Order: sequence, then C-alpha cells, then structure tokens
Amino acid sequence: MNLMGKQTPLLHWLPDECFYSLCSRQHVFMGNQSPGQTLNLLFGDSAKSFAHDLPYNLSMLNERAKSAWGDPEEIICQHTISPIFFPFQSLEHVHDLKQALQGPQLSSLKYRLGLITGRFGGEHPLKACLECMSTDRFTFGATYWHLSHQIPGVTTCSKHGSLLMESLENRPWSRGYQWLLPDERSLAASNQSAISPTAVSALQTMSDSAIALFKMGTTTHFDPMTVAHVYRDAISKLGASRNAREATADCFAQRCSELHACRPFTALSCSRRWAIGFISQMTRKPRGYCHPLKHLTLIWWLFGRLETFRDAYKQYANDLQNSDKDSSSQLVPVQDNNERAAIVERETGASRPKKILNDIKEMILNSVISGVSKKEVCSRFGVSISSVNRLLRLNPAHNQQITSNNFHSICEKKRAAWRSVVNQNPSASANTIKKHIPNIYAWLYRNDRPWLMLETKSCPSGRSGNHVTIDWEARDEQLLELIKKSMATPSADLKKFRKRDLYQMVPNLFSSLEQKSHYPKTRQFISELCK
Repeated sequence: MNLMGKQTPLLHWLPDECFYSLCSRQHVFMGNQSPGQTLNLLFGDSAKSFAHDLPYNLSMLNERAKSAWGDPEEIICQHTISPIFFPFQSLEHVHDLKQALQGPQLSSLKYRLGLITGRFGGEHPLKACLECMSTDRFTFGATYWHLSHQIPGVTTCSKHGSLLMESLENRPWSRGYQWLLPDERSLAASNQSAISPTAVSALQTMSDSAIALFKMGTTTHFDPMTVAHVYRDAISKLGASRNAREATADCFAQRCSELHACRPFTALSCSRRWAIGFISQMTRKPRGYCHPLKHLTLIWWLFGRLETFRDAYKQYANDLQNSDKDSSSQLVPVQDNNERAAIVERETGASRPKKILNDIKEMILNSVISGVSKKEVCSRFGVSISSVNRLLRLNPAHNQQITSNNFHSICEKKRAAWRSVVNQNPSASANTIKKHIPNIYAWLYRNDRPWLMLETKSCPSGRSGNHVTIDWEARDEQLLELIKKSMATPSADLKKFRKRDLYQMVPNLFSSLEQKSHYPKTRQFISELCK
C-alpha cells in the first residue's frame, strides 16, 4: 500500500543503524515505487539526489522526521560515517563538514576530507555481514545496514569476525540510485579461503581501530603538528642511519602487503620507495588534507592499536606543556622604569660637549654613508669609534640611510651567491639548491622573500613524471592482463561475464575506462567478452 500524502507513521532506529538504512526501511514500509517519492517526502520537492555514505541536505528534512529521528547535528554525529573524519581535521574543517552535510550539495567536501588525493578513493560501497543479516531477520523481521560496517577501513564484522560483503548496487557503474536493504543476491561473493590468517588478523585490527576512531570523533581532536612529532619520535627509535631507514621502509611495506586482500587497502603499495615517501609525508609538517586511513595504517604499524597511539600522544602533549611552563618561569626580570628612563636618555642624545666641528661631522657622516668602514673613518679623521657611534645616534636619518645601504649591499651578495649556484646547476630544483646553500636560502627567505619566490618559480620543479610521459599503451596492456588474471581466479568462475562483474573484480577498471581516448585493447576485449 502506498501511504503517500497521509500522516505516514515513521519508523524508529534499530541498534547500530545508519541514516541511509532507516530511510530505506521507510521507503519499503511506505511501498513507494520510485526512489524520488521517498526522497521528496523526506526532504521536499527540491531534493534531487542523495548519498548513502555522506548524506547531505539534512537541514531540509521534514519536521516530523526531525522530531522522530533527531536534528541534523545528531544524525551526522550518531548515524553517518562522518565522525571518523573529525579527529585528524581542524575544528574549522569539522564545522565546514557539518555545514556541508546540512546544505544542498557537498561541493569540495570530499577533497577537504582527503578522499580525492588519499589513494583510498571517495567511493564507500555499502557493506554487510551475512551472519548479522540472519540475526536481524530473526530478531527484527528485516535486514538493515549497520553503521559500524559502513565506516571506511572496516572490512570485518566486529561481532562475528567474518569478512564483510559489498553491495553491487548504488555504485558508480551500477544502475540509478535506489533505496535498498541488504540482500544476498545483491552482495558480492567473498573468497575468504584465499585470504591468509595473518591478513585476516591484520584486517580485524584495522577494523577495530577504525571503529575506535569513529567513536572518538565527537570527543577527541589531534593537533596535526603534535601527531607528526609523535610519529617521528616512534620512527626515530627504529634507527637513524640510512640502512636502518631502508629496513624500516621495507618492514612497513611488508606489513602493508598484509592488508592488500580487501579494499580500500588495495591502494597501498609494497615497494620501498613508496614506503619511504609515505613515512616522510606523515612525519613532516602537515600539508593539505589527509585521509584518516593514512593515519590508521601508520598507527597500526607503529603502535599496534589506536589506544596505544592516543596514550603516546597525550604523553608527548603533556611533556611539551610542562617544558613550556619551565621555560616561561626562567625569564629574566624586566628593568624598572628608572633604569629604562636612564637608558633612553643616554641613547637618545645626552647633551655632551661637541668636540667635533660641524664640517668634520658632515664629512664623517658622508664617508660612512658611502660605505667606508667605521674603523677607517676613525683613522682618517682622528676620532674614536664611540664618537662616530654617538654622531650616528644624534642623526637618525643618516643612520637609517647607512643601515639601508648596508642591507642592500648584503642583499646583492646573497643574491649573487644564489644565482651562482643556480648557474652551476641549471637542471637542479629549488629544493636541491637550498640543500647546497642552506644559510643563503635562510637569509633570503627571511629578508628578501619576494625575490626568492620569483627565483624558485623559474627553477625546475624536481617532480618525477607527468601526464605527458605516460605510456598509455603499456597501461592498456597491464589493465588487460589484470582483467584476464582476475577472470582466472576460482571466485570468478562464471559462464557469462557482465560489465558489472568485471568492475567488481577489477576496482580501478571503471575509472580507467572513463578515459575515452585510451585503453583500446581493453575496450575491445570487454566488448567481445560481454556480447
């Protein structure tokens, strides 16, 4: 029966239920035929789209639903995956995230959360546990989407320890958006026998950490600089020599390989070069926006569990606070007013007897302004260094000009030193030049920054590779080989393949084929396979 247009009863939350699941159950309860009917009933006629992972437009939720389900703030913090992004974001970014979820569109939200540049991807497929589904049918009469299963980085069920299955619906490559509940027919089969016990254990630990971070979301905030220092201290204990750093990178890469069995951790690499870059990125001064799974991956390797990292963070923050108190208590007492007045009086022009004639004064000042050293001026005019200094203090305009001339002279020498090294290394990046002459770079950065920034822009970037040098033919061959390899696995034993089957087996296939002018061999193979 369709209850549209009437005072439709609103359902209540089930344990650990996400907001999308409740809307889907409401859709089924009302018997609506199209997703738009339920969307318009809940959010008004202006609502055109919705997202199951980061639901937005929550401020437009009708008043009856708000009174029964909670206000937008409560829904965001208790029934969406958003809190996992809070602890490692600034308070300003957290506020912007909440405002975006209440607004009509996400705009650049996913970029600011690190989803676009974090390698883990911005897609969060719906996930479910078969044993939980069986229990829910028996207890509540229906299945539903558990919030703890949808959290990014959670790949195993915290209750049953089994690997979660992913929904084939509401994906970029599936048909249009739907309100749906977990069903075995729409879930991707999981080949658990192919995953080693070590990998399962690693995935369970990561899942527990992701859930723990989610629960900390509304109560905990980590300062990015302090986090980087905690990482750096933990890694420094593993050794500072080059061999020790390489061994550390190899160890990290090997541990990351244990997570490769499940997405989104397939984005992690296993090479030493990647591991060195990853560790360097997480231990230097924080820049941009960082995906929380990057933090959890490093924390899992260094500390084992999130709680251990939190204790180390608190200890470091307390030590830093205590050191600041100690340093502030050792400040030198300030001079009293009488002492300051006496100093000012002496420095601003004590009326002492003038023993230097006016024309001699002008000659001395002109000589110093022209660049003659004070020592040479004393020798030339037969005066003491204190007389010259006193003369400069009594003529502040001349003193300022001398200071300016000295600065420009030093500046030209520093610029010349920078240009000399650049000319000797025409292909070197600005960072390489900086390492050759760190003292010159530091002086220019503090005193002549606009000029230095123009010079560094003209230097080579130093970055390796760009889109111009991509070997698209080799990529086409690699993607085709990956498809054939995936089809040969026991879990892919199908008589007939559909495109959605291939998209499920090869996660990056759909996004790769969005490059319309590339991958001709792969396109031809898929076309012949899916006829």
